[in-house]
Amino acid sequence: MAEQVFKLGFGNGSLIDNGDGTASYRNITPEFLVAIADITGFSYTRDADYHLTLKLLGHGTELASARVGKSTARKIEEWFRAHPDFGQRDHDVPDAAPALLDPRLIADELTKLAGLRDAGVLTDTEFATQKARLLG
Repeated sequence: MAEQVFKLGFGNGSLIDNGDGTASYRNITPEFLVAIADITGFSYTRDADYHLTLKLLGHGTELASARVGKSTARKIEEWFRAHPDFGQRDHDVPDAAPALLDPRLIADELTKLAGLRDAGVLTDTEFATQKARLLG
């Protein structure tokens, strides 16, 4: 599959589906390159300038991060969640591994998933699948 570029709005950079199971985010310079199937969730921190640091998580590990605006973070998260490869990597992770995640991150992720379901981005089945994956 050929590279596909998804513009995130003026000054917000682009997401690139590299066509090989990876995606990149670029805003002036490359910010990150990740395997889409490895991503299982997202986390945010806000700095004093009201920018967010978007963290892409995979099985309890931070895979990548980028400092972005709130609307850009939402667009990036929605794009990854809608991608058919999202969270599909079959890792040899023990069943107890999700318990190693901070419970606040799990609760935050469940809240986001519910919001995406309520907004129609995720179906009830997709929501249930992602919830089961988070809760182990």
